[in-house]
Amino acid sequence: MITRINHLIQTLNLQPHPEGGYYSETYRAKDLVNTQNGERNLMTSIYFLLTSKDVSRFHVINSDELWFHHEGSDLTVHVLENGEYSELKLGRDHIDSRPQQLVKAGQIFGSTVDVEDSFALVSCVVAPGFDFNDFKLFERQELESQFPDHSLIISKLT
Repeated sequence: MITRINHLIQTLNLQPHPEGGYYSETYRAKDLVNTQNGERNLMTSIYFLLTSKDVSRFHVINSDELWFHHEGSDLTVHVLENGEYSELKLGRDHIDSRPQQLVKAGQIFGSTVDVEDSFALVSCVVAPGFDFNDFKLFERQELESQFPDHSLIISKLT
C-alpha cells in the first residue's frame, strides 16, 4: 500500500492539503462567473488522496462539490448541517456506497477512509470553482456549540 500511495503522490504531483490528505489541481476553467464573494472560475477539479491514518478535517466551502471515487477503499464524507449529522459513502465496496456523491454549498464536511491500512483516491469537482477565500476550517469548540449531539465525530475531524 505504501508503495502505491507514494507512486500516486509522485505521479499525480500531490501536495499536502491544509484540511488533511494530499491534492493536486487538475483543471481550472478560464471562464469566470460572478458570485456573492466576487468573480470565480466556472469550475475547478482536483485529485485528492486520503489515507486511513489521516482525516480530512471539518471545513466548508461556498460551492457545490462533486466527489468521484477512482481507486482504493471506500471513503465516508461526514456532513454537518442544521444541527444534524449524516454520512455520504463514496466508493464501490459497500452496498450503500456510490461512485459519485454531492456535497452541497454551505455544508460542513470532512472525510475518512473506511478500511484500516488503506487509502482512497478521488476527484473533486467544484462549481463555481474553488477559491481558498471561500474555504474555512473549523475548530472543535465552534462545532461542538453548534452540534452538541455529535461531539464524537467532531473530535475526530477537528
